[in-house]
Amino acid sequence: MPHEIHFPILLKMGLNQTEALIYELLLEMGRSKAREVVEKAELGRGNVYNALLSLQTMGFIQVVEGKQTEYEAVDPGRLSSLIDRRRKEIEQIEAEYKEAATQMLSTFRLSTGKPAIQIYEGFEGTKKALYDSLQSKGEILTYLDPAALSQEIADLNKRYVTERRKRGIHKRILLPDNAAAREYLKVGGGEFTEIRLAKGLSEHFKTAMEIYDDTVTLLTMTPERNISVILTDPNITSLMRAQFEFVWRRSASSEPVAHRHSPPSTPPPSPSQPPPPSPPISPPSSSPQNNG
Repeated sequence: MPHEIHFPILLKMGLNQTEALIYELLLEMGRSKAREVVEKAELGRGNVYNALLSLQTMGFIQVVEGKQTEYEAVDPGRLSSLIDRRRKEIEQIEAEYKEAATQMLSTFRLSTGKPAIQIYEGFEGTKKALYDSLQSKGEILTYLDPAALSQEIADLNKRYVTERRKRGIHKRILLPDNAAAREYLKVGGGEFTEIRLAKGLSEHFKTAMEIYDDTVTLLTMTPERNISVILTDPNITSLMRAQFEFVWRRSASSEPVAHRHSPPSTPPPSPSQPPPPSPPISPPSSSPQNNG
């Protein structure tokens, strides 16, 4: 009867069925020769030797040299270090993927002519989508509803702003004209940042939009439906950028009104006061006009 796997966690740690079976047998049998493991496992000799070599490479077993080579399972308490190592490997893979993703998406768009779309959920997804704009080669254009920012996302945004300024990336932001936006104006500006209140926008749209390079990023701000979308397409981005510029030109600057408009030099006359009399018209001169 085949040996059953008693510890499925071994499979989750990256072992296949044969490797997990051999490791468990060595836990039970203690130090053993390869032929003894073959007999106990009821598997082919080649499969067992391949599994022993793989387990040794991964650090699950150790080899004891002598007249005859023997194999021994490592202390299970030491396997936590293997988990740490695998975690670091996954983090390295993730970092390499991020570097390659832009190029892969570009190749995908060229071959298919389709927009590239990435969708994320939850807070970590929001972080990935927001920080994607830090790769921008130029200015970032943003729609933001400060009233919708949770404390967690507001703290994330502060860290993002610090990193953006370090990289010298300029950003223009359009806000709805509401109380939260006016408070945001007091603290949200600064280096590499311009902000304007957009008249006519919905007061609470609970969404942010980032426009940069050939990419449009959408981030919903409601905790119960926290979704982020990164859409890369030059035509769609061009349209979004043109719409932003249209609204920007018609929106109020974040500067105080007194700094943007000079008061008239003299006040207009009061409606109750009669206008001053016009000067008398002089009679035409009798001398000839100079038409030269």
